[in-house]
Amino acid sequence: MGNPVGRMNTTFCISSDNKNAYIFGLWCADGYHRSSSIGLTSVDKILIEEFRKFFLEFFPNDRIKMRIYSQDGSTGYVLKKSKQNAYQIYVNSRPLLRIFKIARENPKNHLKKSNLSAYFAGRFDGDGSVAENEKNDLRITYGYKQEAEKDVDLLRKVGFTPSVYCYQNSKTYVLYVSRFESHKFLNFIKPYRLRYRK
Repeated sequence: MGNPVGRMNTTFCISSDNKNAYIFGLWCADGYHRSSSIGLTSVDKILIEEFRKFFLEFFPNDRIKMRIYSQDGSTGYVLKKSKQNAYQIYVNSRPLLRIFKIARENPKNHLKKSNLSAYFAGRFDGDGSVAENEKNDLRITYGYKQEAEKDVDLLRKVGFTPSVYCYQNSKTYVLYVSRFESHKFLNFIKPYRLRYRK
């Protein structure tokens, strides 16, 4: 599971640290990537800052890039249909991008059972939601059915029985956690959730 990530200060392994597992989950939810760059796009500054801290463990500050998207283009980048600024933080690193993409293809080979609460905290912080009563409509949204199904398999390893529903109009897939397991799930990810700590 260990992978050297050239031109970084050290080697990187997703399963070696729950912080890494959280970052991986967050990237799977809201990740940005191009042919040679990897990062995060979010309207949440706390999540962006967490990604910055992660990058600083491996790269010098001058390699970390930031774009800010605004509705009126005042920041140089335009984000339509949004009342909030969006932030995109990234670095150019093909080796790190390769590790994340390979792990996303087969997450069970890159996460230990002890990492799953941190990984799903990242997934939930990025693309999750629940009703105000913290019981109904606990969901994580996905762009691809295969990713949702892989996460269903991971959750079953730790005793949950989620299901996946396809929304044809929006071409999205939603992993649902039963209302009978919602509090159990929220407690499962609670130690690592940044939005909870916020």
